[in-house]
Amino acid sequence: MVRLNSRLILLIVLAMPASAIAHHSVPVNFDTRGSNTITGVLVATKWVNPHSQLQVEVTTEDGKKELWLIEMNAKNTINRLGKKMDFRFDDFVIGEIITVQGWPGRHDRSIYFRSCILASGKEIIWQSRLDPDLTNVDK
Repeated sequence: MVRLNSRLILLIVLAMPASAIAHHSVPVNFDTRGSNTITGVLVATKWVNPHSQLQVEVTTEDGKKELWLIEMNAKNTINRLGKKMDFRFDDFVIGEIITVQGWPGRHDRSIYFRSCILASGKEIIWQSRLDPDLTNVDK
């Protein structure tokens, strides 16, 4: 019994660093005082916890293709608050052109989702607890 417990403790200790890296504070990886906008083809969506993601292929002025990572809230948060902001997962259609505005990443080609104009013309504006005006966001 003692041997099993020591193995279990070792397993927990080894697993802890991986879980600590998995979730991070938004301001650590994104400049919440800045803004960046991209337009490109939506190539992938990943609706997961702790951070959902979009991948957008942007064509640069010289014709090169760049893959951008758009990070956003957790799937659970989007489910809970997204209704108020008319945010629906199925509005994001692979292969369509979208324009995304958000906080620039501290790593190349990354943005934290703030708003989006979809190919249909629908605009989605995401309000965050990090915004100065929290009147429309559940606490």
